[in-house]
Amino acid sequence: MADGFIPEVVIANHLDRSKAEIFSFIESNVEAIDENFPSFFGNVVTILDRAGVPIPDAAHDEFIDAIVFRVFTVSKRAGEIKFLNRACEIACGMKRKKERKAGVHLAAAVKLMKIGMPLAAAAYLQPYRKHDATVGCWYAYCYYVLYKEGSAEPGYSAAERWNYLKLARQYMEELGQLRPGLQRLVRGELEQDPWLAEPFWVMIFLATEWIPDNRWFLEIGLARAKQEHNDVALVKMLQIGLIRFTDDMLFYREAYHLKFEQGDLGDALGLIRDMLQRFPDDPEPVYYGLRTALYLPREGEFNEFRTLAEEKKLPGHVLCLIDYTYAFLRGKRVQAGLCLDEFRRKYPSLNYYSDMLGFVTAAGAHDGANTAVFTSVDHFCKKMLKIGETERA
Repeated sequence: MADGFIPEVVIANHLDRSKAEIFSFIESNVEAIDENFPSFFGNVVTILDRAGVPIPDAAHDEFIDAIVFRVFTVSKRAGEIKFLNRACEIACGMKRKKERKAGVHLAAAVKLMKIGMPLAAAAYLQPYRKHDATVGCWYAYCYYVLYKEGSAEPGYSAAERWNYLKLARQYMEELGQLRPGLQRLVRGELEQDPWLAEPFWVMIFLATEWIPDNRWFLEIGLARAKQEHNDVALVKMLQIGLIRFTDDMLFYREAYHLKFEQGDLGDALGLIRDMLQRFPDDPEPVYYGLRTALYLPREGEFNEFRTLAEEKKLPGHVLCLIDYTYAFLRGKRVQAGLCLDEFRRKYPSLNYYSDMLGFVTAAGAHDGANTAVFTSVDHFCKKMLKIGETERA
């Protein structure tokens, strides 16, 4: 590797192997680690220092977070606040950037949430609740659990039960005003823990009832549902949004894409026709009609939306590409080639794109090529029409 350059993938693979080995050691030696936490973490740092590859500061500190999370997960003493505080102090001290405490503190909070100590968990979550939508939901959830289930930990008062509910609602209201991003601090092992989905969704659905006029809770719920490929939550979010925000394109857009991806083209067409009535001056539903008609068996629907697109004055280069895609997907290679020729002639500044499509056309239509052409043209047309990207990653 010239000049000592080591690709990131090599470093990542090395860290993954080291992590797997240390995780295995943790599972077999949890009691010994509990009794000598400083020594264990000293050994972890030594392993990182002797890795033989240059580990960036961020990767180094995220590795520490992952090890802490796994130790707390299996530890028999993580419910002892004094032990937990000391363990967090030691782990943070092992980081290169000592101020990066969030990962360690969130790992401690999650352990406390899981073992029924929401008051103690909230204390760890409090500094971070305004900076991450997920953490904010966890924080409010701690108080909601105190209301619903109570707690045996010091500081809990059954007489304050309704105040805990009031606080949970207050913290969700604040979160809806601040509108932080999703999972800015929740990464790595925390992000992959399936148990943590429930606190998030419980509070998001409660927030849609408590603060019905704030659409941000639906937006953040949609984003999380798509990220998780959670169609159940996605449908519920959309149902609420379509009823509550009848003039908001966002929820129609997301509902359309869900129906299209599921292959429910009839329902997708129904949504499009509803959008055409609600948003008569917006080109977006017209484009969705063209997009959907590409996969419908009859030519009537395509011709209908193609005529409507001309009436609504959709850009000519977009229509040329739609015509090309329609011909290509139906195996009409000659017609597709003619559409590309017209595109090249009328829009020479876009020849870089038509040339790429030309190579695909020459190779012939098959499932892989069909998908590639549709995806590419779809992204291109949305960009030209300034339609927001909404498909799931």
